[in-house]
Formats: sequence, C-alpha cells, structure tokens
Amino acid sequence: MKKRKICVVTGSRSEYGLLYWLIKKIKNDKKIILQLVVTGMHLSNRYGNTYKDISNDGFQINKKIPIPLFKDSPLSIIKATSVGMTYFSKSFLKLKPDIVVILGDRYEIFSSAIAASFLNIPIAHFHGGESTEGAIDEVIRHSITKMSQLHFVSTNEYRNRVIQLGENPKNVFLVGAMGIDNI
Repeated sequence: MKKRKICVVTGSRSEYGLLYWLIKKIKNDKKIILQLVVTGMHLSNRYGNTYKDISNDGFQINKKIPIPLFKDSPLSIIKATSVGMTYFSKSFLKLKPDIVVILGDRYEIFSSAIAASFLNIPIAHFHGGESTEGAIDEVIRHSITKMSQLHFVSTNEYRNRVIQLGENPKNVFLVGAMGIDNI
C-alpha cells in the first residue's frame, strides 16, 4: 500500500503550537509520510528563527519558504503573497503531497492555499468559520475555506458559518479548539 503524503504548512510560533500534536501524530503514523513546510515568521531573525524549535522538536523540515515582508502595508503584503504563491507552487510540485494541511488566515497561509488549489491538491483547513470583524483576516480565512475540501472547526457556531459559506456539511468536522491539547 502506498503511503499518503500529508504536507503541513506552518508560518508562526502560535499556529505551530496549535498544530504540534497533529504534526506529531502524522509523523508517528506508519501509513503516512509527513512533509513539513516552514515559512513566515519561523524564518525571521526578528521573531527568533523559530524553525530551529521545530527541528529541536524532532521534526524534519522538508522546505523552508522565505517570504520577505519589508513593511506592514497592503502593497507589501500583496507582493509577499505573490512571492509565496510562486515558492509554494514550486515546492508542492516537487513534494507532490496528497493533501495540504493549513491553519488560520495569515497571508503566508493564504498563498499556500492558492498554490495548492491551483495545483488541484486537496486542502484540510483548521479553524475556519471564525470571525474577525473589520480585519483582512476575515476575507482571507473565508477565501481559504472556499478553497478547502476538508474543514476542522472549533465550535458549532463556526461549523454553521462554514456550511453557510456553501461547504458540504459532510466535510465539516467539529473538533474543538486545538490549543486544548497543549493544556
């Protein structure tokens, strides 16, 4: 039997902390090959080069995707997202994952979702359906939801919101808050 390749994308310490136990379970499953793509703040001196923590946790990083963000302005974020889409596309073509796992709504995660979507790689999205009024996060999160095939949400309210966005209820799973695993 061919092992499935599950590619997990992580861009920040906070989101990695939520994904840690899932990444560990994937790594320890003999029927699955874990592929880990690290990007965003993990690769920044400013945020402590936290990719080293991931390696110290015993995980092999398959790809590091630097996405430079020189200013916190809309134009800079647009440029960074564009660069990310290019790098993620090349990485996904090389890694050939069966599914991409992402969490949240940052621009790096958005660029990975666009790349996976355009390459017809199924996406499993965690923490969709949540709400951030007045912030671009809301638009990005809902866009990622529409590009995803599997949805893992933290509350029934968020499950209902994902379904209201037109997603098949059979593909929306109420799993609770991932941070509880860390307590």
